[in-house]
Amino acid sequence: MTPKPANWMQKLATFSAVMVGAALPLRALGVSTQQAALALALLGALAVVGIDTRARAHAKAALISPLSVLIMGVFTAWAFTVPFSFSPLGSLKIGGRTALFLLATVPIWAVLATQDKPRLLACKVLVGATFALNLVAIVSLNGLPGVLTFLQGPWPSPTTTHYALKAFADAAMCLVPVALWAGRRLGGAWRWWGYTSAPMAVAVLVQTTNRSALAGFLAMAIVVMVQSALAYRRHIKTLFGLLVATVSAGSLWLYTKEASRPLIAGTYAPDWLIDPHRQFIWAFTFKKFLDHPWVGNGIDQINRLPGASDSIPGLSQAAQYVPSHPHNWVLEILSETGVIGLTPVLIVLGFITWKAIQHHRETHSERALAQLALIAGFWSSALFNFSIWAVWWELTFFVLYALLAADGSRTSGTSPCDTTKVPTTSRRGHSSPPSSATGPA
Repeated sequence: MTPKPANWMQKLATFSAVMVGAALPLRALGVSTQQAALALALLGALAVVGIDTRARAHAKAALISPLSVLIMGVFTAWAFTVPFSFSPLGSLKIGGRTALFLLATVPIWAVLATQDKPRLLACKVLVGATFALNLVAIVSLNGLPGVLTFLQGPWPSPTTTHYALKAFADAAMCLVPVALWAGRRLGGAWRWWGYTSAPMAVAVLVQTTNRSALAGFLAMAIVVMVQSALAYRRHIKTLFGLLVATVSAGSLWLYTKEASRPLIAGTYAPDWLIDPHRQFIWAFTFKKFLDHPWVGNGIDQINRLPGASDSIPGLSQAAQYVPSHPHNWVLEILSETGVIGLTPVLIVLGFITWKAIQHHRETHSERALAQLALIAGFWSSALFNFSIWAVWWELTFFVLYALLAADGSRTSGTSPCDTTKVPTTSRRGHSSPPSSATGPA
């Protein structure tokens, strides 16, 4: 007897949800493991969208939403800069790849937004996998032999455990607000498993000495505290007092301990705050931006420009002006796509941030607060770490944001960020009038 399409759809949606929940924590085991899980999630989601008219309607609505229009503005601006690139074909390839990744999150979002049980299952898998992989990272960092090597396969990287898990520290930081929200969303014991994500992530980022992840974590904490105080209109005076005390204490410490320390020649900030190599990278990148301020030098081209591979005088022979990327997303996009390319990116980020602030202020939604924390953590950390064009790093933000947005669409019948209303669909596949809701629940 041939299984009914509805049964196939439910199984495929469940499979896709499991892969989505497991993918980001699996970064602890390497990039390929994470990307394989996301590829399987996408295949399952595409199959569901092909079968289910409701999921297909959500996907279509997302593609014409105000957020999508703004995102299309980003890629239009980037496309305009491509002919001026140091390598137009290379820039087109990397920019087009980012567009495909964003497009791929749409069916994943649509399936999670329309399938209640798979969406909750994705939350459970994410909370459980986050705990498990954080635990693996912690025991590996504390000298338990063989754990990471066994899980990563018979051909381990020659790098140390500390270096191998440094990137995972950033992923663990981004997972904190989503795991906390998911645990509270599920309730019961899941709530407590979700709570472990924060201290475990701190343990990982401290032991990997990942200062960019620490910056992201601090940014998340500050944003959550300030937004909560403003939304609930409580403890504002206390928060302001703590802020003044912290700034005063930090300034006094800098004056007494660091003011007398001379800066390294060619740098502009203390080496304890920003390492000298990164300061030289930023100075070189900004100089190249000034050469082509409007259209930039081409997406993913900054490290291919003349002088980028030269060794920096005073540092080691291996220290190049731009070894691979600028380690700062603002400078990277600015130097590679110019003011024309950076401006629409800032507009998109401002749009999703304002929508989350507005939604939290009106409803005190924990999901909106998690979105704000994710935005703050990811983009603050990206000011110091990986290339914004790195595949796994882009997917980390896209997928986590999609999961949060999907839960917000479960009752409203809308696409993310108060976007186009989506018609509901009857069991026979006929569309009914759009929901009257004006925003995510």
